[in-house]
Amino acid sequence: MNGFIKKTGIAVTALLAGATFAQPTPKQLNSESYIQTIDETSQDRLNVKALHLNDVIEQGLRKNHGQQIRKYSSQILDLQWDDTWEDFWIPRVNITLISPEHRLGTVKSGSNNSIPRNKRPDGALALNFGDYTLFNWGKDYLPYLNTKADIKRSKENISEATRELKHDLIISYFKLYFLNEKERIKRDQLRHASFIYRLNREKISLKKITKQDYYLARSEYLRAQNEFQEARNEVQLQNETIANLINDEVGTKYILQQSLKYELLTTPLSEILSLAAKNNPDTLDALKDVENAKRSYELALKNNLPLPKISMKLGAYDYRFSPNTNRTTYSTGEGNSNIDIVASINATWTLTGTGGLLNGRTTKSSVLSKHRAFARKAQAERDTQALAKSQYFTVKHLQNQINILDARIPTLQKSFDTILENYMNKKARYIDFKNTLIELTDAQILLEQSKFLHLYNKVELATTAGLEDFPGQIFENLTQDFKKGKK
Repeated sequence: MNGFIKKTGIAVTALLAGATFAQPTPKQLNSESYIQTIDETSQDRLNVKALHLNDVIEQGLRKNHGQQIRKYSSQILDLQWDDTWEDFWIPRVNITLISPEHRLGTVKSGSNNSIPRNKRPDGALALNFGDYTLFNWGKDYLPYLNTKADIKRSKENISEATRELKHDLIISYFKLYFLNEKERIKRDQLRHASFIYRLNREKISLKKITKQDYYLARSEYLRAQNEFQEARNEVQLQNETIANLINDEVGTKYILQQSLKYELLTTPLSEILSLAAKNNPDTLDALKDVENAKRSYELALKNNLPLPKISMKLGAYDYRFSPNTNRTTYSTGEGNSNIDIVASINATWTLTGTGGLLNGRTTKSSVLSKHRAFARKAQAERDTQALAKSQYFTVKHLQNQINILDARIPTLQKSFDTILENYMNKKARYIDFKNTLIELTDAQILLEQSKFLHLYNKVELATTAGLEDFPGQIFENLTQDFKKGKK
């Protein structure tokens, strides 16, 4: 009898693997003779696509909407940096053209025309070189360094977001694999429950079993069907998540070509913590803010001192044109065409109002901003260490759980096979069959879930440490073809 169950199970599983169940109606579920059927038209409504992990990563990095936005943001930052660099290092040269109103024609003559508008244009065309600062006690250089740090860190944030997208793609692929496995396990549970229910339905008509066993079997069958439908829905939702990440057509169903290859985390905790301290995005943001705050405080002190600014007067070429005059002049100031190096002081100290007496509140605010930046840095460093340790210990815990489940499931399988055979031979109670089936199903799902969570926490740990992969362990390689690795 046990051999018959296994052969029947193989055939039913092969049929159900590529099939979609028709949604039952309340009337059908209330009928004691209802058995779920396959929806033969559902496959026509699906856009099915075979998928490898590398396909997900490549298409996601190429077509993801967020990634496209980041690409444009990076180009904008490049332009902002060009402006910042040129404004600081190169004299600002510009051309200006000024021409006041001149008359093109008269629509209607008025009674007063004592000062008529000129018919010929006049104005000025100038090539301005402006003033070039030679030395300003760092008042220009400090803001330049802050802007440079902001742009550099923003570019790094974009790279980090791209890395996190890659991690999300890997996690989403293996989450779909886990949910497919969960659906398969729930399908097996439904197959066993359906078989016993069919069998008991025949036996009850021959009065070979009690009504209690019949209704227990029917109840278990409907419960298994409900859980299977929930598992199917989770798969469909995850398909949509992947379709959104890689910008595929809405409603695409994915047929995964690779399974998850379970590998232990071998990188020691001390090395992970050291890498996280150097590369964690939140820590790097806080470190940038500290350096900027220190420079801003230094700038606030210098702005409160009467320090001279040393600059070179480069002047401008000015071409004047009018009906009576056309001339070009060069000047560096009113009545002066000498290229001079000059010194000037432009300092203001408030007595009342914004900034406080002698700019005291402005200076104190910059001090407090620096202390706040240091406090945020300390908090970011501690949070990073705590998160990394939590994720690392979770990974190690899951490795222990997987070892236990690997030893537990074969025992549960043998127990289930024995109880099923004894029940078929009227040597066991139905409640024993039901409990063992549920326990076996839960343990199998827990094993697949633990393997996925192990991968998930490893990837999240790499994100916390600011790494794309761990040394010696590339996440893209944690796959195996179903033909070789499928159990």
